[in-house]
Amino acid sequence: MSTEQVINLMLKKINNMKLQNIINIRYLLIIVVLFSLSGIGLYFVLGKVVENNIDEVLKSRAEKVKQNLLRYPGKEIITNSPDQSITIKPTTSTSEFVTFTDTASYEPWDKENTDYRKMVFNVNSGGKSYLVTIMVSKLESGDMIAVIFSFMLGLFALLVVILFFINRWLSLSVWKPFFKTLEKLKTFNIGEKQGIQFDKTKVDEFGQMNDVLLEMFQKIQRDFSNLKDFTENASHELQTPVAIIKLKLEMALQDKTLSVERYQQIRIAYESASKLSKLNDALLLLSKIENQQFIEETSTDLCELTNRRLEFIEELIGLKKVDVTVNFPAPLIVVINPYLAEILINNLLNNTLKHNFEGGQIVITSSNKQITFSNTGNPLTIAPEKLFQRFVKQNPGNESTGLGLAIVSEICRNYKLSLKYTYEAGFHSIILSLNS
Repeated sequence: MSTEQVINLMLKKINNMKLQNIINIRYLLIIVVLFSLSGIGLYFVLGKVVENNIDEVLKSRAEKVKQNLLRYPGKEIITNSPDQSITIKPTTSTSEFVTFTDTASYEPWDKENTDYRKMVFNVNSGGKSYLVTIMVSKLESGDMIAVIFSFMLGLFALLVVILFFINRWLSLSVWKPFFKTLEKLKTFNIGEKQGIQFDKTKVDEFGQMNDVLLEMFQKIQRDFSNLKDFTENASHELQTPVAIIKLKLEMALQDKTLSVERYQQIRIAYESASKLSKLNDALLLLSKIENQQFIEETSTDLCELTNRRLEFIEELIGLKKVDVTVNFPAPLIVVINPYLAEILINNLLNNTLKHNFEGGQIVITSSNKQITFSNTGNPLTIAPEKLFQRFVKQNPGNESTGLGLAIVSEICRNYKLSLKYTYEAGFHSIILSLNS
């Protein structure tokens, strides 16, 4: 996997983060920023406190040196201490002053420079003036600051981890009613007669959400039930008069006394009534699929089903002199309603035959969790993306209702199957794939 792919995957994960993770990450970032600022402030405060302590030590030593110089004005002055931390030199300046500075001094035994805090002041004793320099090493204080800062840094890190997991645990506890509601929504089927029920919660916001959802789902169920009843009633009421019209027209067509012109008129009316009947059945089927009224599901091998359905249209294939090639190296199992599975395969097979040349070819293959229905035929005269829309036909003049592939698309959408169309080397191909 390339670096670009890894980055894209990370960005996708970030963009699809759960709300709880987003809250936890923001909470963690705020804690880290606050603790970082606190750590930086603590470091400078510790440095200042240690520096003030060193200055106090310097002042204490300076006071002792000054008292000794004033107490023994005529005595011989020791100008240097053994460790070179105190030096006393005569000076011509008589004005008293005190200065504190940071400096560095080379240490021969360590072979490196060591940081010191230096105090310089002037003392008048016995009519003479002396310039006194006192230095105290900052090495021990620096080590102390490092130890304290490391300890505090570790403590801060531990607190961040503890607070993160405490916040995560609290979030899971608080959001538990929300996840319960979400699980009920995932498993809810609008076709079920039993309504949805949500658990009681002490969180007001989640309680209000559940009340709104319950009211909304009750209205949806009422509307769905009304629509279902209307569709079934309308379809049933329409079928009866259409069947009567077809019967009467069929009887009229058998009348030997009809003129050719009258016969053609009745035949056109009969064909229109037949098309109306097919259209009514197709629309009713689409409505039932959309409303998810086909609840029963079984594991179905689409390859085996295709072989069975090919036997039913064997005569039609022979009449059109189409050569059929089938290659199913392995079964393709789909969990689907058996009735809809038959309609799915029937429509795909009818499509390969209806839009084929006389003496053309049909190639049906399966591989890698997909089945492909290919057939020879003229190039599309419509945009490929419109192929699966309702009432879209390659040839507006034929007897097709324009709903066959729309029904296929709706079945695939309900069972999360991918549907794709391609045209290559004179073959139209519709590829049905199982989503991973």
